[in-house]
Amino acid sequence: MTSVSVLPTNGPSATRVPTKNLREKEADSYYAALAAILAAGLADALEAGDHEAAVGFINRGLAEGTPQLGCDLLHQAMTTAGGARTWTVQIAPAPRSDRRSSAAQME
Repeated sequence: MTSVSVLPTNGPSATRVPTKNLREKEADSYYAALAAILAAGLADALEAGDHEAAVGFINRGLAEGTPQLGCDLLHQAMTTAGGARTWTVQIAPAPRSDRRSSAAQME
């Protein structure tokens, strides 16, 4: 008698991409919405020639979005308004926990 081992064909694949949890899905959705809003606002500001507002949108992309979002917005501004314009943007510091500083002050 010959025995043959058969592997299941409908089992999980080794190349399966892990699914994202709800927090990761919400973060992706948040950053996508933020990027769309900031890009639209930046385009409007650049079209109106309001470079101060454009810098504000870029700074918000850096502070509230991701470094890549801020860089993409800056690139868009430089492409639209020209590289000869000086763009001064501010990278936001990492958020600090107020609890830790208030607890240290109480001691």
